[in-house]
Amino acid sequence: MSVMDFADYRLRMRAGVPALAQRSFYLVGLTQGVRRGTRAVAADPRKRLAGAIRALHPNAVVHDPVEAWDRTRDQAPAEFHRLTGLAAGSDVCVAWLPDRDAAADAVAEVQAAHRGGATVVVITGETDDFVVRAFATVVLPDIDAFSDWLHAQAA
Repeated sequence: MSVMDFADYRLRMRAGVPALAQRSFYLVGLTQGVRRGTRAVAADPRKRLAGAIRALHPNAVVHDPVEAWDRTRDQAPAEFHRLTGLAAGSDVCVAWLPDRDAAADAVAEVQAAHRGGATVVVITGETDDFVVRAFATVVLPDIDAFSDWLHAQAA
């Protein structure tokens, strides 16, 4: 989904549309995508996460910073703050962290989401990682468990 979708979401919320009408999800990956480039970021897990979300919340706004990063601008700090702002304004922040490097890359986004009051769902086997312990609301072992968690939340 695009930034315009998020703007529409905010307008709807300000107009009094019930919060359950459209939820916002943020897929962590900003630092990883910027530093390593979009080709190095594992696309399949990101697609699976977005697919699991849209299966239960077809009208959800799903922010993927790897896709949303505006590479036409030469304003990396402003773009970074814009996207971490999206994390902070989301209902649910989803962090797929397959290793310690991914957890280190996720700090800014999960901290912003946590401070913004989002549910921070971390999918990882690294449960003893400081980032996970400091910011996660929910820790799940894999993407299938995330799908199960979404179903349980929708019930």
